[in-house]
Amino acid sequence: MNSIREPGEIREILRRTPILAYHKIENRREVGINVVSPEKFRQQLSLIRQTGFQTITFREVLAASPLPPKPLILTFDDAYESIYHNAYPLFREFGMKGVIFVIAGFIGRWNDWDANLGGIRFRHLNEGQLRELEAAGWEIGAHSVTHRALTRLKHPALRREIEESRRILEPLCSGSLTTFAYPFGLHSARVREAVGEAGFAFGCKGIRGAGGKDDLLALQRIPVYQFEGNRALAHKLRWPALPRIELLKLSLWGWPAALTPFYQRLFKAELFLEN
Repeated sequence: MNSIREPGEIREILRRTPILAYHKIENRREVGINVVSPEKFRQQLSLIRQTGFQTITFREVLAASPLPPKPLILTFDDAYESIYHNAYPLFREFGMKGVIFVIAGFIGRWNDWDANLGGIRFRHLNEGQLRELEAAGWEIGAHSVTHRALTRLKHPALRREIEESRRILEPLCSGSLTTFAYPFGLHSARVREAVGEAGFAFGCKGIRGAGGKDDLLALQRIPVYQFEGNRALAHKLRWPALPRIELLKLSLWGWPAALTPFYQRLFKAELFLEN
């Protein structure tokens, strides 16, 4: 997809647009903080609607699509099946759309790339479910092939993780892939450069990490955790006026995710076949 909006206009739109990051929407709990129950998610969507926000996608920002006065981007990392069963029906009910970042090598498979503490596993969306979401106005984005820390990969493996994810996912989309989300939110100048060279217009990180605030390949996202209520969400929707103390708290709560790459090195050797 060719950019129709000027880069400066795109930056201005994204500078004032909150980008929220979710993972799983379901009642089954895990050892972690990234599962939001469907009931709590319904309450959050209700608050979003009450405050006048309307959901958009990165693809709409890039193109000449008309945008609402109060745009909001809702993203979902890892493309878990619970998004189709629990979030998608609520989105239809509220007239919303989302962006789903897919681990290209695990489509329709269990999340065996993850630590899965306590033996709790979750299945990823299959091709049919992804096609249905895309047809409903959702945007599909790339999230690598095996969900490894890209900053720790040698250049050939890094390029494969990025370029192969595009090759696998583009047949599921009606247009070119626009956006890449960095696994674990980890990125560097080398990783961002590789993502840009692969043809992605946007790169999404987490709440932490390097990259200038106007860098379209280092877009900051606000995580939503299972123990937070609507009051916390209301704070997040004040972006970019989110208080510094809130940014610090969100950064501290998310730090355990950085341990998963070490777990992968120790116990998921099958992910590192090129080594």
